[in-house]
Amino acid sequence: MAVPSDSIVEKQPTPAERRAADFVPAIEVQNLEMGYGSYVLMSNITFTVTAGEVLVIMGGSGCGKSTLLKYLIGLKEVEKGEILYHGRSFSKASPEEQVEMQRIFGVLYQGGALWSALTLAENVALPLEQYTRLSAREIAEVVSIKLALVGLKGFEEFYPAEISGGMRKRAGLARAMALDPGLLFFDEPSAGLDPITSRRLDDLILRLRDSLGTTIVVVTHELPSIFSIADTSIFLDAETKQMIAHGDPRELVKEGRSDPKVREFLLRGDPAKTPIGLPRENESEVHSRPKVQG
Repeated sequence: MAVPSDSIVEKQPTPAERRAADFVPAIEVQNLEMGYGSYVLMSNITFTVTAGEVLVIMGGSGCGKSTLLKYLIGLKEVEKGEILYHGRSFSKASPEEQVEMQRIFGVLYQGGALWSALTLAENVALPLEQYTRLSAREIAEVVSIKLALVGLKGFEEFYPAEISGGMRKRAGLARAMALDPGLLFFDEPSAGLDPITSRRLDDLILRLRDSLGTTIVVVTHELPSIFSIADTSIFLDAETKQMIAHGDPRELVKEGRSDPKVREFLLRGDPAKTPIGLPRENESEVHSRPKVQG
C-alpha cells in the first residue's frame, strides 16, 4: 500500500504546540514609544492581555491614555516598538493587512460618535452595510439584536438628539458590536454619565466579557469602574514617562504591592480612604498594617 506523501497529509500540531497556542495573548505590546513629532510622551510600554480579559488603562490627566488607544486601533502609526494581536504583528503589517485585522475591532468613542442625521438603527447598520453582504432584512434583524443587547429595544427609529447621553453611549456600543468583534476598545465610556448610568454600563461591559468572551480595553480614570470591571490594568505615569504598574488594581492598591504613585491614585490621594467600588471583603486588606506594640 502506498504511503501518502507529506504534501497530502496535513501535519497535526503536537500537544506542546497546542498548549503554546492557548497561551498566545490576545494583545501584546512590546517596548512601545508614544510621541508627537520629536516629543516623546511615553516610552518602553510593554504588557499583554489574555483573551477574554478586561484591561483598564489608567493614569492621571495628560499621561497618554487616549493616545495609547489610538496606537492600539491604528489611528497613530507605531515608529518604535510593536503591537501584536493573537501573535500577529499589527504595527508591522501592510496597510491592507491592518485593515483586515481591524475588522475584529469594535471601538466606542467618548461621545458615542453617532451620526446625528441617522436613526439608531441606521447608525448600527452602517458597518453591516459596508463590510458584509447581508440583505436589508438580515441587517435589520442584526440591528434589532444588537440594540436589544444594550437595552435599547424599541428605540430603533429614535435619533441621537432624542435620547440621553447614557443611551447614546449604549447605541455607540451596539454599533461597535455590529460585526461581532473579538476586541472592543472604549475611550472614557463613563465620561459625563451619572453614577447609576455609569454602573449599568460597567455591568454591560462585564456581560459582554462573560457571555461572548470578548477581550476589552478601557481607558478611564473613574475609580468605581476600574475596581468593578478590570481583570488587569496598566498605569501610565506622566512624570517619568513610563508605565509603572501592570496588574489587577485590587492587588495594586494594597500597601507595598505597587509604586506609591499608583496607590495614591487608586486611593484618591488619601491613604485613609477606602477605594470606591472595591468589594467590602477586600477593603480591610487595603489598609491592613501590623500593630505596633506600645
